[in-house]
Amino acid sequence: MRAWNCVVTAHKPTAVSHSCVGNFTAPHQLNLIVAKCNHIEIYMFTPQGLQLMLDVPLYGTIATLELYRSSSETQDFLFIGMERYRYCVLQWDGRKSELLTRSEGDASEFLGRPTDNGQIGIIDRHYRLIALHLYDGLFKVIPFDNKGHLKEALNIRLEELVVLDIKFLYRCENPTVVVLYQDNKDARHVKTYEIELEDKKFVEGSWSQNNLDHSARLLIPVPLGGVIIVGEDTIVYCSSETTKSLSIKQSIIRAVGRVDQCGSRYLYGDNTGALHLLTITHESGRVTGLKSHFIGETSIASTISYVGSGFFYVGSQFGDSQLLKLNTQADARGSFVEILEQYINIGPIVDLCVVDFERQGQGQVITCSGAHKDGSIRTIRNEIVITDQASLQLHGMKGLWSLKCSSNDPYDTFLVVTFINETRFLAINKENKLVETPIEGFDSETQTLVCGSAIHNQLIQVTAQSVRLVSSTSRDLLDQWFAPTGFPVNVAAANACQKLRILMPNRLP
Repeated sequence: MRAWNCVVTAHKPTAVSHSCVGNFTAPHQLNLIVAKCNHIEIYMFTPQGLQLMLDVPLYGTIATLELYRSSSETQDFLFIGMERYRYCVLQWDGRKSELLTRSEGDASEFLGRPTDNGQIGIIDRHYRLIALHLYDGLFKVIPFDNKGHLKEALNIRLEELVVLDIKFLYRCENPTVVVLYQDNKDARHVKTYEIELEDKKFVEGSWSQNNLDHSARLLIPVPLGGVIIVGEDTIVYCSSETTKSLSIKQSIIRAVGRVDQCGSRYLYGDNTGALHLLTITHESGRVTGLKSHFIGETSIASTISYVGSGFFYVGSQFGDSQLLKLNTQADARGSFVEILEQYINIGPIVDLCVVDFERQGQGQVITCSGAHKDGSIRTIRNEIVITDQASLQLHGMKGLWSLKCSSNDPYDTFLVVTFINETRFLAINKENKLVETPIEGFDSETQTLVCGSAIHNQLIQVTAQSVRLVSSTSRDLLDQWFAPTGFPVNVAAANACQKLRILMPNRLP
């Protein structure tokens, strides 16, 4: 007797591993792209916050996620590398509103030994090539052609076998990488190499640094030149000209995000959820020192992406991801960080059970989710999720309708609330607050029976005394019908092109 199992995905992944910010869907449209296991989510930044545009499932687990832009293009392309060594470049077609595959390929090697420290995918600062470190002792390079398309990949031998991190450097005429590696005595060093594409080889760079902190594990290239090396106890800046060191007391740093274009400020989070601001002091283009300041607490960060204007995104594999704002003044707790939005993450799930709380045959999954300080117990069940965007306390409401400014608008603009002797008109402002907004053509001094949108960008209001037709763009009164004397309207219904009213005399015979 054979037993067959069917495995399905009942819930989309929620843990965030990678994120990046750029102009992907349009030249002047800022997007946040988030990787969640085998999904990418594309968001657009709006005055109301993050708006999900697209959720794309992929055939494989995402290992690399990077945005880049060729010199002949006005918007970014998305490079994705998979754990099974496939890679692709995606492009957004604004005219067709669809995602296109610009290039794709397979980077696997039959005789290679997969790296123990995870795959690394990086893009040259001048967008001349993509580099992948997937196997020990091997560096795969994929050059770009003049139109930004990927050419045939080539392999370059790398002497260092235990590679911890690789990054491209700024301010280099030829593509130059800095390699953080560990030798056979467990000592850690950095070394620079120039990439010679024609000869398919590395040429030793102008500088190197030996005997670093034994816990050094992360490289941050600096636009001023050089690189920041992050360890458990120290943060070191190294270049061909100088070396600066900063001792830190935080736990292991997990994610880093650059705050400004010149690369003098960075946000970094550690495994306790503390968020810090690293400042690089410099004079005349030369680095003079490093400073670090605690600015607040977030979820344990796996990725940090700075949006601009004080807004940044913290993606987490251990807790809920967050959209935050960096304030200039500290609050009562001494934090400069304000949480604007929170995105639920039920992973990683370390244990679970199924319980029927209501004894109606519908089980609910109880999970032990998260890790470290972000650990929690959660209930998972089939339901409709409602997210609060704005709220206002009102009493004695007799009716509620939503209206659009135009029939082509994707969202409603106005909220009409009626009471016994008045009608009020509300709208959401840029601060996500409900405020009163007058509609001049409507009657606000009486109770509204029916309100709705009509054809040709018009709005309709039915009261006991009249029916009003108002322009949704100018908000002026276009036409009006009055009920006969002694026969007020008691009941009404309306759609986009029709209305029905029932008139009853004030007194029955």
